[in-house]
Amino acid sequence: MPNAATYVLPALGIGLAALAILGPGSPRMATGVRVWGTPVAGSGALALRVEGMRRLHGADDPAAIPQIEVSATSAGSPLERWTGSLDKDGIGEARLRAPAGLQEPVTVRIALGSDTLLERQLPLLPPLPAAETSALPGAAHGELRLQVAAARGALAAPFPERVRVAIETQDGTPAAGARLEASTVGAEIEGHGSGPAQITADARGAAELTLKPLAHTVELTLRATRPGSAPPGTRIASGTWEGKLPVIPGAIWLDPGGLDGERPELRLISPTPRPRAYVSIGGARGRALGTIVPLVADGAGFFSGRVTLPDSLAPGEADWAVVASDPYEQGVGTVAWPIASAVASASPRRVELLADGMPAAEARERARASHARRAGLLVLAASAVVQVLLLALRSRTARRRLEAHVAAASGGEGKDGTHGAPLSREDRDRLLAAVRAEPLLSVLALAALVGLSFAAVAALATFR
Repeated sequence: MPNAATYVLPALGIGLAALAILGPGSPRMATGVRVWGTPVAGSGALALRVEGMRRLHGADDPAAIPQIEVSATSAGSPLERWTGSLDKDGIGEARLRAPAGLQEPVTVRIALGSDTLLERQLPLLPPLPAAETSALPGAAHGELRLQVAAARGALAAPFPERVRVAIETQDGTPAAGARLEASTVGAEIEGHGSGPAQITADARGAAELTLKPLAHTVELTLRATRPGSAPPGTRIASGTWEGKLPVIPGAIWLDPGGLDGERPELRLISPTPRPRAYVSIGGARGRALGTIVPLVADGAGFFSGRVTLPDSLAPGEADWAVVASDPYEQGVGTVAWPIASAVASASPRRVELLADGMPAAEARERARASHARRAGLLVLAASAVVQVLLLALRSRTARRRLEAHVAAASGGEGKDGTHGAPLSREDRDRLLAAVRAEPLLSVLALAALVGLSFAAVAALATFR
């Protein structure tokens, strides 16, 4: 049994250590969350886009995390909790109502069961200034000044959009009744093809035409004249404008036809195949709502989806919608479309990273793996000590047997029972001393070899 224990116990110890080090002690994907949004002081809700991630050796993958709980406090007062899941792309939209308005400090906590994935204080931004429609840059010439603006700030091919033209004289007086001739390259004018189209300005010198972009580069040429603005025989006042329209390549279009009614419904249309659209809805108080809209083929060659605005949104909380094909709203096709009819255009902030829980998740994973490796190394060290003790015990037993045999043989009695001349006391002591010294040196050398072997296994397991 002692001989068997000499081999079985160390093997069992190494096996257990390997299971601990190569199993629970192996590096695994760290699962955590990141929080995106644009919280504004005084907002009636904390709308957060939660992103679940798994990270291993610097490589990130989306993590579909079920049933997370998002809670927050504003100036020490708790907000409504949100419970939900992150989809297969690792994205979820959490909305926590703040009836008293968001006030600093705002602290958010995201938990998965009893585990805290993130707990951080979020910064609050100042309210947005009122959006203003800006005139498009272009080359203008003549006595009449033309200012051109996209009615909703941008265009998306191949969907119709209104373009507004303001015609003024040199002193800033509206050119009432001015005649406008429009032609385009890369677009169609509603009812006139590529032009030229004849339009008469109203009493304020304003004219409007509807364009359907057919390409991502659209050039518009306008020429305005004002009959009766000069005495007979003199040149009629005129002005021209040439420029490019802001067509956003790859933009998901928001149909303005669904914005009427007490409970407006937003219809999104993508000209290219996309599985979903990421939408942020808000107003002067920032982002009030986020949603993920599935897009499906609509039979017209496009991919469309719908969003019904909830009744809980207060007036002024749904003035614009940022529509993007990526959850970070950083793609070139990201567009901010105005929702409210009183808002001519929109220039809201896009979501930004508010808190990153991945460093803490990686730290937790490293601590877990380190704890398991330490347990494995303790088992390995204990196995090495047991092995050395077993070797020492076995060597001691063998030495005693050898001493007894040498003592019997030196007394003149052999193994076969015959008797010979006994050794002198000095010769017998020298022989016993030699017998005792040689096994001790062998045991020490073997123990050192065993310790070195276990240390090598520990080093390989730790620094692999």
